[in-house]
Amino acid sequence: MILQAALDLCAERSYTTVTMEAIAARAKVGKPTLYRWWPTKGALFLDALTERLGEPYFLIPDTGDLAADLRAWIRSATKIFTDDTFRGLLAGVVGSAQHDPELAAIIHQKIHIPLSGRNRERIRAAQESGQVAGLDPYLIEDLLIAPLWYRLLITGQPITPHYADTVVDAVLSSTPMPTGNT
Repeated sequence: MILQAALDLCAERSYTTVTMEAIAARAKVGKPTLYRWWPTKGALFLDALTERLGEPYFLIPDTGDLAADLRAWIRSATKIFTDDTFRGLLAGVVGSAQHDPELAAIIHQKIHIPLSGRNRERIRAAQESGQVAGLDPYLIEDLLIAPLWYRLLITGQPITPHYADTVVDAVLSSTPMPTGNT
């Protein structure tokens, strides 16, 4: 109820204009209730995002075909980055984390470490099966997702499925492929 009220308000207004007071009023709870569970507006919206989106949007699938899996992963991220509700919310939460060390720590501990770790495991498995070699899995993951964040937060350029495919192709073409002798 509270998280939905926050998402509804964000869709009606914008992340920056929504206050904890407004969320409490919409959810028909007191402000102390909000602060008991979430120390900041950013932490509340982070929970709303993760509850609504879930892990599949943030994890590289594993069908056994890394190139196809990377395309599916980046296209899923593209959907989130272009969704009218989530676009501003993502930018707002990440922007807030730049000035809120507690929120930054929550994002790092609850989101980045577990999800990124699983993505790196997926990339390592593909390396072990001979699908891709060379680059550090951390770097591969960064090279894939960073262009979307750059367009969302800096340039405002479109984030399209075609662009997502181009990013994957560029990363895979820069990744040394194993020879037949491996």
